Amino acid sequence: MNFCIQGIGAVTPLGPTGLETWLALCDGQHAPRTRFGKALADRNYFACPVPGKFLGGAARQPRLRRSGTISLLAALAGSDAFADAGLKLDSGLGDRIAVVFAICSGGINYTRRFYHEIATQGANCASPLLFPETVYNAAASHLAALLGVDGQSYTLVGDSSVGLAAIHFATELLTMQPRLDRCLVVGTEEVDWLLADAFASWRMATNRDQFEVYGRTNGTIFGEGAAAVLVGRTGSLMIAKCSAGLPFHSLSETESAAKEMFCHLPREGAFEMIVSSANGTFADEVEGKVFSEFYPAVPVYAPKPALGEALGAGALLQVAVAGWALRHQRLPGTLRAGCKLLSVNRETRSLPSSQALVTCVGFNHQVNALKLCLVQSAY
Repeated sequence: MNFCIQGIGAVTPLGPTGLETWLALCDGQHAPRTRFGKALADRNYFACPVPGKFLGGAARQPRLRRSGTISLLAALAGSDAFADAGLKLDSGLGDRIAVVFAICSGGINYTRRFYHEIATQGANCASPLLFPETVYNAAASHLAALLGVDGQSYTLVGDSSVGLAAIHFATELLTMQPRLDRCLVVGTEEVDWLLADAFASWRMATNRDQFEVYGRTNGTIFGEGAAAVLVGRTGSLMIAKCSAGLPFHSLSETESAAKEMFCHLPREGAFEMIVSSANGTFADEVEGKVFSEFYPAVPVYAPKPALGEALGAGALLQVAVAGWALRHQRLPGTLRAGCKLLSVNRETRSLPSSQALVTCVGFNHQVNALKLCLVQSAY
């Protein structure tokens, strides 16, 4: 049974829609870096937030008036994916569509505010208005309500690779439940100083305003955003290969786990491009070694130096980039690429292609890959 991506949506620091984000990436732009406010001691970090003006449309929805940024981002990306597929959110598909959310940190802004009140003023002062937005499935419930989905809504919690696992989960739902027409898969992430500081304690975040990929591994900068793909049984972008992911238990096992994952994929002539998860951490070294061994001549594009590490939204943003690249037959140039991978694509260029590989090495010991094929161009 074939499954395809029918619509792609996104909201990022570079654009309120997927198309605007894609054009900015091809133009070589990178998201503005902003210092977090209220930093403790000398622990300052930069982030790539989504401008508030991009969120205005979602914030006007009565359902989302008190919701956190993460829910606003999800609603925007989901509606953009529907629009890309030629559908409307109120198109009466509620009983034939499932919502699958990919998430990493959850509503960290509201969570921090909720527990700050408890810690500083006592449990009796905790706001009941904040608590609903602290649970992992808050954003999924908001979007399901906007879609009129009163049945199946799922939230998968993982690392930056969770979006690929969510797409695999969506294909399994469609396989087991023929009455479902589509699954909307959404990944989203919001930025907060607490998030950056937590990852800095594991030497995964930098305090600089930029980071290099396939070069020096000094840590990453976290980005905000959301991406959504509408998965169905027909369409021009076929999901030729996907999986639930492969875990590894230590950094020393990362390379062997990645090679095991790639051993199940074809090699020579299988792909014309790779969209990677390189983010200035150990993931770069692992991917670089595997790409050099398995696909030494395939150009590699890493979008995270431009958008930031969006964790829960990260892998789905990569899938979105791969989909746009196949549609438009172009591959953007990787910003701030080091010299450790010869095949990295450094300049935006035309690239006739019909197959793309999306790879992800996650922070929380998960590696995954997805193959996307252009089977019928309508663009």
